[in-house]
Amino acid sequence: MRRLLRKAITAAAVLIVPSTAVAQIGLTSNVATVALTATKNATLTVTPNASTATLASITDGSNVNNFTPVSLTTSWNLTAGSSVRLIGWFATPAQALVNGANFIPSSKVEGRVGATAYAPFTGAALGGVGVAGGSLQLFSQAVAAGSFFGSRTDQLDLRLDLTGTTTLAGDYLGTLNLQAIVQ
Repeated sequence: MRRLLRKAITAAAVLIVPSTAVAQIGLTSNVATVALTATKNATLTVTPNASTATLASITDGSNVNNFTPVSLTTSWNLTAGSSVRLIGWFATPAQALVNGANFIPSSKVEGRVGATAYAPFTGAALGGVGVAGGSLQLFSQAVAAGSFFGSRTDQLDLRLDLTGTTTLAGDYLGTLNLQAIVQ
């Protein structure tokens, strides 16, 4: 009888274990979710190929005082706006270039990009970029949904127009600030 009872228990155990294991096949957990958020910030950069433009010898009374040209790359990755504008400006227009107590004002410094005409740095700030009486818009590039990502490389030409002006001998130093703005 013991033997018969042992066989019955073993048979019952064999029948129970497989049915429990079979009941777990196909069992799934709850669905957990993780929300993903990624942000690409808008960018706008101006990169000159050189940090110095030089003029070897100033000629008084002339507008043929050309500095070495500077190549500028302006790059943008935007989400809105209608134009990218490049502004050049001097912080102190009355003293764009300084030689001790001697100054050349920004009205005597002219710039251009591409084949445009030279113009003096005498304009107003644009959208908070630049200073009154010492700024010049160098270009305006239209942008829209299809062109919110892009870049352009331009040659910046600078010169001194010293027509009717005499300067004192010495080294004149100044800093031209270049800044792009989206409008």
